[in-house]
Amino acid sequence: MPKQGHFAKSMRTKQLNDFKVKCNATGATIDNEQLTDFLVVRFALTAKKRVQSETRETVQRFLIEICDSLQENDGDLQAIIPNLLASLNARVPWQFYPEILGEWDLLQKFLQKELPAVPLEKRLRIKHPVTTQEMETLIAKLLARKIAAITFINQPGVDPHKKDQMVTMMLTTIYHDQTIEWDKVRLLLAPFKFEIAPELDEETKDWLKQLAEKE
Repeated sequence: MPKQGHFAKSMRTKQLNDFKVKCNATGATIDNEQLTDFLVVRFALTAKKRVQSETRETVQRFLIEICDSLQENDGDLQAIIPNLLASLNARVPWQFYPEILGEWDLLQKFLQKELPAVPLEKRLRIKHPVTTQEMETLIAKLLARKIAAITFINQPGVDPHKKDQMVTMMLTTIYHDQTIEWDKVRLLLAPFKFEIAPELDEETKDWLKQLAEKE
């Protein structure tokens, strides 16, 4: 995703409890820019209580990022998710991924059910869903790239072919039988401290700090 997203906008999250949509009249619609708020409020009222309490903030922030891309991609998750995950890879610690992966089925089913019911002038629905297995494969590849990039961080002139070889080697190390081995991911990334972007708001910094400290 080209824009920075709501990881840098804590006020958006704080204001969700005050969000009101006036659609009492028959046929009333909401503005396009209200889509994300509408869906996040619906999530809080419905599916959020089924998310493990310790992962709720991570899942909600991921939902916000997805919702911001729904209209420009016409609800196509196969177009949204790979680009979104790639854009987040440098901005989140590895602990972000098992949390969203564990709740992906619930999150996607929520979007499939709720998006068509959002009273936009041009209704949307989820197209081309992403299976949990596809999500896990995408994440494994991104983690392999993350590990390789950190390994060569002090070698800017390294041969690209050597980088590609390292990515392949890391992928075969952490991903077996279509399953990510999180213990290996933890060990490989343990020597490298996750750096939080200084321009982020304090609420987001606290969330990322707590996330990075999880075992």
